[in-house]
Amino acid sequence: MRPGEQAELERQGAKAAVRGDEAGSNPLLQQRNMPASTGEALQEWGRRYDAWRAGYEQQVLKAAPRGWTRIGR
Repeated sequence: MRPGEQAELERQGAKAAVRGDEAGSNPLLQQRNMPASTGEALQEWGRRYDAWRAGYEQQVLKAAPRGWTRIGR
């Protein structure tokens, strides 16, 4: 990952959660961003996917009143 990319992906994931988007809205799940289309290694794609998802989940958990919450609706 390029320097700063992980933080940027986490920020984008958090913004998606604030907007109320579902976890499945992760842009890395779009066909044009998948390894078969981009040519990147699956491991690198996975790190980028995980960074977006981590930002999303952190925001969802932060916004939850308390107790358990369901992520991904």
